[in-house]
Amino acid sequence: MKFKEMNLPNKLTTIRMICVPIVILLFILHMLYMVFDIPTDVAIIHQAKSFLTLDQILIFILFVGASITDYIDGHLARKNNIVSDYGKMMDPLADKLLVNTTMIGLAGFGFFNHSQMGEFSNVIAIVLTVVVLLVVFRDFFVDSLRMQSVKNGVVVPASRFGKYKTATLMPGIACLLIGSAHVVIFGIGAVLLFLGGVFAIIGGIQYYLSIMPTLEK
Repeated sequence: MKFKEMNLPNKLTTIRMICVPIVILLFILHMLYMVFDIPTDVAIIHQAKSFLTLDQILIFILFVGASITDYIDGHLARKNNIVSDYGKMMDPLADKLLVNTTMIGLAGFGFFNHSQMGEFSNVIAIVLTVVVLLVVFRDFFVDSLRMQSVKNGVVVPASRFGKYKTATLMPGIACLLIGSAHVVIFGIGAVLLFLGGVFAIIGGIQYYLSIMPTLEK
């Protein structure tokens, strides 16, 4: 299917998919600048307690913009009753790829450390990295259960914890992308990401308990 032939929700989903490799590239360019001092990024703010680069801002814009399109395409699809096989398959995949790729980038490229956190910086980084790993594992685990339930013709309604997860995880990631600009932004992002991880695990356990009786039949 050509892009121009898609309906608007599917176009927005495709745009989110395209954002994923761009985000990965920007993370790599930022790392080359920070670690090897290669001119693949530009410092916008460079002070004793604040630091922010162009690549960080671009990743932030892409992530926030893509997150907004996720809400818009879902709203349009429900409002206009637009359902397609492409949308059903690619929309959740695009969401998970964008969120998980960005979280892994945050963990892998040092965004969980902040100089103003002092001796707690490494502890915070470890805790947030564990949260990321748990969220990624939870997504794979729940998706595998969901695919099996679909084969059995069983539909488990979405948990409210999934909404809580999205409401905390997405803004948490956004804050951490530019958290080096100010310790308060970093702190807010860290708390929201942690809460998002807690909601994700609770929702995953709840989903497992709800679906297992149907899989055992």
